[in-house]
Amino acid sequence: MMKRAFLGLSALAVVTVMNISCDDDKVVTEKELPLASNQFLSSYFAGVDITRVEKERNNYSVNLANGVEVDFNSAGEWIDVDAPDGMALPTGFINPKIVAYVAAEYTGNGINSIEKTNQGFDVDLVTGDIDLVFNATGDFVRVDP
Repeated sequence: MMKRAFLGLSALAVVTVMNISCDDDKVVTEKELPLASNQFLSSYFAGVDITRVEKERNNYSVNLANGVEVDFNSAGEWIDVDAPDGMALPTGFINPKIVAYVAAEYTGNGINSIEKTNQGFDVDLVTGDIDLVFNATGDFVRVDP
């Protein structure tokens, strides 16, 4: 009986160690970010401290002191930028057509998050439960339910 319990616990320990070692997330320093990522952060989030950088396979996830999270691909290009609820993102990096559409159609509402997709961009606004979809050139496609 004790032998079975020991073998069971040993097997559980091996599985746990394997699961932990298979985790591809690794905390790295901001110096390990691609140059384009650092340039993006200093351009659009100047003066905001980086609190954490994780390398996830070939992508990077950066947490900023103001609560914004920016995901970059291996080339250092942003793929997802997400602000805390109620906070608008700076718009300098967002396609001007998207910024103009939001300003015209949702006056006084800012962009809370933007994600690049295979088809274009998914945009969430600060107020209301509004999710907008734009194509790759920044043309409005639809409101996502």
